[in-house]
Amino acid sequence: MIVGTPFAYVLQHRGRLAHVAACSLGVVLAPLLTGRFVANAVDAAYSKALGESLAWIGALLVAGVVGVWSLLRMSRLVADIAADVQLALTRDVVRQSLGDAVQTGQVARFGAELVQHVPILVETLAQMLRTAPSGLFALGAAVGLATISWPLLALVLPWLALAAFLLVLLVRRDTRNQTALIYASEASYGEMSRAIEGVRDLMAAGAKGYAKARVQERIGAMNRHLLRQNDQKAIGTAAVNAAATWLPALTALGFIPLLVRRGLTPGEIVGAFTYLLAGLSAATTFVTAMASHLVVLRVQHGRLQESAEGRGAATTPDLPSLPAVSSPDIAVRDLAFSYGASATPIVEGLHLDLPHGDHLAIVGTSGIGKSSLAALLGGVLVPSRGTVEIGDAPLHRRSDRFDLVTMVPQESYVFAGALRDNLTYLTPSATDEQILASAQAVGLERVLERLGGLDAEIDLAKSGLSAGERQLVTLTRAHLSERPIVILDEATCHLDPAAEERAECAFMETGATLIVVAHRMSATLRAQRVLLMTTDGVVVDRHEDLLLSNPLYADLHAFWSPEARA
Repeated sequence: MIVGTPFAYVLQHRGRLAHVAACSLGVVLAPLLTGRFVANAVDAAYSKALGESLAWIGALLVAGVVGVWSLLRMSRLVADIAADVQLALTRDVVRQSLGDAVQTGQVARFGAELVQHVPILVETLAQMLRTAPSGLFALGAAVGLATISWPLLALVLPWLALAAFLLVLLVRRDTRNQTALIYASEASYGEMSRAIEGVRDLMAAGAKGYAKARVQERIGAMNRHLLRQNDQKAIGTAAVNAAATWLPALTALGFIPLLVRRGLTPGEIVGAFTYLLAGLSAATTFVTAMASHLVVLRVQHGRLQESAEGRGAATTPDLPSLPAVSSPDIAVRDLAFSYGASATPIVEGLHLDLPHGDHLAIVGTSGIGKSSLAALLGGVLVPSRGTVEIGDAPLHRRSDRFDLVTMVPQESYVFAGALRDNLTYLTPSATDEQILASAQAVGLERVLERLGGLDAEIDLAKSGLSAGERQLVTLTRAHLSERPIVILDEATCHLDPAAEERAECAFMETGATLIVVAHRMSATLRAQRVLLMTTDGVVVDRHEDLLLSNPLYADLHAFWSPEARA
C-alpha cells in the first residue's frame, strides 16, 4: 500500500515539528502562570500592596504576549506542514489509483478518494495540530492548579474520570456513525458521477426518472446518517463538557469554606477557579476535539486502505492472464446493455463480427447511445447481457485489454509538461523517428513546428493549443501506441473534414481494426461497414446498401451533404 498512515506524512517534517515544539513552550507559559499570577495579584491587593499587585498584573500581560506570539508562530508552521502533507497524500493516492487503473481497468471510488477522503484527512490533521495549543493550555492549568491546592485537584478527579468514561462511549458511537456516513457519502458521489457521465444516454434511453430516483435515494441516506451523527455527537459532547467542567467547579465551590479554614488565601481561591474554569474548559475542548479528529483519521484512512486493497482483491481474479492473440478479431454475441432494469436498452441482442483490420463507422441521431456502444466494444462498459469477445474471452475481463485497445474520446486529454511526454506516455520507449512519423501521418507536424519541437513545454494556460490541435495530439498518441484495435469516439470533431480524413486514413494504413463514432457522415464513405443505431434497433451493412434500403440513413446523408449544409 503506497498511501501511508496520516501521522507518517506529518513525521516527514521533523525539522518543522521541532520548531513547533519550541513554540509550544511559549504557548504553555501563559496558562501555567495565569492562575498563580492572578492569585498573587489578588493577595497583594488584599494586603494593600498596590504596586506589587500591578507588577503581578504586568507579568501576566508579558506572559500573555509571549503566549500569543508563540501561538501565531506555531499556527504558521502548522499551516505549512498541512499544505505539504496534502500535496504528498494527494500525490500518493493519485499514483495508487492510476496504477490500479492501468493494471485492472477500474478506478474504484477514485473521485471519492480525491474529492472526499484526502481533503478530509488533511484538514483533520491540520485541525489536530491547531488544537494542540488547547492541550498545552490544559496541561499548564493542571500543573498550576496542583501548585495552588492538591486537595482541590483531588476533588475534581472523580468527575474527570466520569468524563473520560463518557468520552469512550462517545468515541465508539462516533466511529460507527462516521463509518456509515462515509459509505453513504461514497455511494452518493458515485451515483451522481455515473448519472453525469451518462446523461446523454440516460436521456435517450428514457432512464431519467430511474437515475434521478437513485441519486435522491443516495443523497437522502447520506443526509440521514449525517443528521444522526450530528445529533448524537452534540448530546455526547454536552455530557462530557458537563462532567469535566461545570460539575468539578460546583464541587470545588461547595468545599471552599473548608479549604479556607485550612489556609487557602482569597487570591489562591480566585487563582484556583481561574484554572478550573479556563483550564478544564480548554482541556475538555482539547480532548473531545482530539477524540473526534482521531475517529475521522482512523475511518478515513482505513477507507483509503480498504478501497485500494479491495480493488486489488476484487479485480485481479476477474482479469485472467490469457495467451496472446495472433489475430484480435472481435466477436459480439447477443450484446445487450441498459442503464437500469426499467430503462430502454441502448442495444439489445446485437450480433457482430469484426475481423482484424475491419473498419466500422457508428452513426445515429444525437443521444442514441453511440458512445455507450463504443465503450462496450472497447471493454470499458460491462454488458448487461451477452459478450464482446477477443480470443474466446470477454474483452472487459482480459488482463491485456490495454495492450489490445486504444480508445480516443471526444475530450482531448493534454497535460502540462513536455509535448514529447504527452505523445509517448502510452509508448514510453518510442524513438524520435517513430514519434515524428506518427505526427506526420496524423497531421501534427504544423503544431510541432509552431511549438518548437518535441521538447516544447505545454502550459495549459498559455500554450494557445486549439481544440483541434489538442485532438491531433491525442490522435498522434494513439497512432504511436500501435494497438491492434483503435476506437475513435468523435475524436476528430474539432478538425476540418480534410484533417479528419487524413487522421482516419493514418489509422487505416496501420492495418488496425478501426471503429469510428462518426461526427460527420462523410466518415461512412471510408468505412467498410456502417452500424446505424435507431430507436428500433441496430442495422449493420455497407454504406451503399444502407443508402438504398434505409430511409433514415438516406435522410442523415442528405442532411449532412455539402449541398444541404451550404
